[in-house]
Amino acid sequence: MSRVARSVPAERNVVVLCLDTVRKDAFDAFAPRLRAAADVEYAGCRAASSWSTPSHASMVTGHLPHEHGVNAHAPSFRPLAGRTVFDRLPHHTVGVSANPYAGSPHGFDTLFDEFVDVSRYRRFPTGADPDALVRDHADGTPRGYARALAAVARHDHPLRSAANLAAFRANDLVRHGPLSGPELFDDGARVVERATLDRLEASDEPVAVFCNVMDAHSPLRAIRGFAGTDVPEGWTSEGMTPTAVSTDPEAFVEDLHRYRTLYAAAVDYLDRWTLGFAERLQAATDRETTLVVTADHGENLGYPADDGLFGHVGSLTEALLHVPLVVLNAPESPGVVDGTVSHLDLPYLVESLAAGSVPNLRREHVLAEVLGRTPGNDGLGERFDRVRRIVYDGDRKHEWDDAGESRTLALDADRPCWQTTVDTVDRPDWTADLPALETVRADRATDAVDESVDESVESRLRDLGYR
Repeated sequence: MSRVARSVPAERNVVVLCLDTVRKDAFDAFAPRLRAAADVEYAGCRAASSWSTPSHASMVTGHLPHEHGVNAHAPSFRPLAGRTVFDRLPHHTVGVSANPYAGSPHGFDTLFDEFVDVSRYRRFPTGADPDALVRDHADGTPRGYARALAAVARHDHPLRSAANLAAFRANDLVRHGPLSGPELFDDGARVVERATLDRLEASDEPVAVFCNVMDAHSPLRAIRGFAGTDVPEGWTSEGMTPTAVSTDPEAFVEDLHRYRTLYAAAVDYLDRWTLGFAERLQAATDRETTLVVTADHGENLGYPADDGLFGHVGSLTEALLHVPLVVLNAPESPGVVDGTVSHLDLPYLVESLAAGSVPNLRREHVLAEVLGRTPGNDGLGERFDRVRRIVYDGDRKHEWDDAGESRTLALDADRPCWQTTVDTVDRPDWTADLPALETVRADRATDAVDESVDESVESRLRDLGYR
């Protein structure tokens, strides 16, 4: 059951920043600046699910996936309109997202007063999408580029559209030659920042913002903002799908090393960028502005504690569920808060911060679920398409699925994202009162919805490995 804060006076701005795909052990290792700057760190935060769509729905509603009904088979957020924390706040609400699954193509925009979709090469969101311009008009010939430029001239924002197209083309010269070096732009963090600051500066009333940045999400490649690594110039993780890596892990040993290296570099980049973002947020307004930093889920990186898995498909490992949760410029500064907390209490946290207090979020038991595999991973087979549920009980974690398999895992509070299978023990008696997983699967099939998106979104989803 989710908690509800007292009524919220409209005074403090609250910004929730989702560092998509950042696991807790990587955050601890490569985001020291944010941890040092935080007034509050909830060290034992667990996501309510293991990939973007159900996790984002849980983050804004405080409900488990089987309760809110948003999953791979019904990915629309539109049924949640009027049912989220942003509806309970007296603030002007804004969403800014680089994740198409948490974007307007799937109705995430309906949860906010204003919404901005961000993509990697669309540096000015009000300008034309350069990927669409090239796909629809530029066929590599001078005549094709002339058609693209004509489309730019017809756009409502021709200068910004031209800037988007120029940035896309410049980066393409680096990505595919003849120029060498890291790519020119990040995966949208700077664009998310600019859109957020614009909304804060333009508003005469308190603002509540939800942001998503995708800079740690696959596919990974070096960008100019990353610190130096030993990864060869031009290397990209494209082709490293969960299906490919799990089918033949020996073929990806060197690629896994490179991926882990760039993943660490991405978290380090986000650490530096977020700290600057927090400072610029406060400078943009006379109101106190609190920044909540978390992740919708983590990432399996092929380690033994990750069950040898890669990506975030159909599992509930600690690598996926143990995520950062820190608060900067909080009304109070309790420091590090130990104990297990849940994303199901994120709405309560946001409301409490807006009301000027820092709540105790610790729970004796925490639940999480995943209702089948993520899109684009049919090759992984039935084992990854199960309905799974876990419950945390002290230093033990109980996992079971709708195929009748179960296990107990040991955890270590001093080793984030670590787990190991131990002798199975009975899970808490009260879990018998939860809806049966077989019933959840049947409901999932009944509620399935076919969400069609345009070719630009399809292209982005393919790039992210979801197609």
